[in-house]
Amino acid sequence: MKSKALIATLLAFLLLCTACGTIPAATTPMPTTPTLTTPAPTTPPDPFAALRASDESWIIYGLAAYESDKSPEDLRTFFASPTNMVYLTLYDHMFVYDSEKSVPVAEALFRFIYDTYGAEALTDRERRIEYKNAYLTSLGLTAAYTQPAEVEQIMTDMDFTSTEQYPYVITIENATYYFEDFADGYISQYHAFLYYNTTGLRKMIAYLQAEGGEVLFQTDRHLNYYMTFDQTPYSVTTPAGDMKINDFSAALHEAVHAMGIHSGPHIWLAEGLCNYFGKLMGFNEQITASYIQTLMMTAQGYYDDAAAAGNANARYNKALLALYQERGGQYTSLADFDLRLLFDCMALAEMELGQYATIGDAYTAINQKESTHVGRNLSYAQATSLVAYLIDTYGLETVLEAQATQNIPATFGKEWLSGYVNAGFRYSVGRSCHLAQL
Repeated sequence: MKSKALIATLLAFLLLCTACGTIPAATTPMPTTPTLTTPAPTTPPDPFAALRASDESWIIYGLAAYESDKSPEDLRTFFASPTNMVYLTLYDHMFVYDSEKSVPVAEALFRFIYDTYGAEALTDRERRIEYKNAYLTSLGLTAAYTQPAEVEQIMTDMDFTSTEQYPYVITIENATYYFEDFADGYISQYHAFLYYNTTGLRKMIAYLQAEGGEVLFQTDRHLNYYMTFDQTPYSVTTPAGDMKINDFSAALHEAVHAMGIHSGPHIWLAEGLCNYFGKLMGFNEQITASYIQTLMMTAQGYYDDAAAAGNANARYNKALLALYQERGGQYTSLADFDLRLLFDCMALAEMELGQYATIGDAYTAINQKESTHVGRNLSYAQATSLVAYLIDTYGLETVLEAQATQNIPATFGKEWLSGYVNAGFRYSVGRSCHLAQL
């Protein structure tokens, strides 16, 4: 009976639990669904992070063009002209005064360096000249960017903020350059001067040293260039080696004076030698390029109207072109241009036209007194042509001896013949003409 009562009690309890919805807890835990965590999105590294902080204008312009997917200009024709090589320096002031040319160069060079060498190369100043030459090669050009590395660095870091008479002073090896005025776009001209003349000066000094010129030339003396451009007609060199430059093409000519070629009784010989090394030898490519440009402009009729109206300079340019072409001269590129022949033809054109400034005129303007020196009636081109002829005929060493001694008969065995206007010309190889003054 007790067992039946116990069973009944248990059944009642179970029924009561079912009615109340209470079920004893399971002893095995229920499976749970795992929680999936999604990683936060990551930003790829910015390859131009370092460039965005750059204060170099060319990098800023180049980066903007690259990120906007702007196609760079094809600049092979632009850089085929040697005078445009200065735009490859790309220092900040070029963009202030000549952004029309500087910006396309910045955009093209930026893309080339980044695509070829990567973003880090754009801030690598030590190899920048190497990259610029590689860029020129990529354009199919054989010309090289010959800016000296120290000039490249100086031009990149220049800051023209001083109010002094010479706001910026640059010393490169044995030459110091004093710059006075940067208004009216002169900064690009000063840059061209520094680029071509520092390069040319190094080449000229190396040539003089290799030719044994130390006997007459002080190639290691300090040279001071005062860049004044005060509109006076001539540049002047003092015995101390200070050069007041008023003509971009005169810098190497004046350096030869400063290194030891001073005017003596035979003023034609000193001035002819200075022009021979400073211009005719072609160390300054900017001078050579300017001659080519003038010939091209003349051939295209640029001076026709002015010549017809009697303009002396236009008539001279047309006469020069005719003489140069008659003797087979070419002027389509630096490679086929005959600078020696051009100087001979310049001398001949001046003699035929009878309109030119003489060495004596320059002497009078500078010294405020009449010149009594032998050869004062020659033009600079005529003196240069004559010196070139003498070097060809007697050798450089003999001509330098003549300058040192000023004894023309003892050196050449002949006296100077006056009356240069009536002097004849010597034609060699059927094309070159030389003033035959001896």
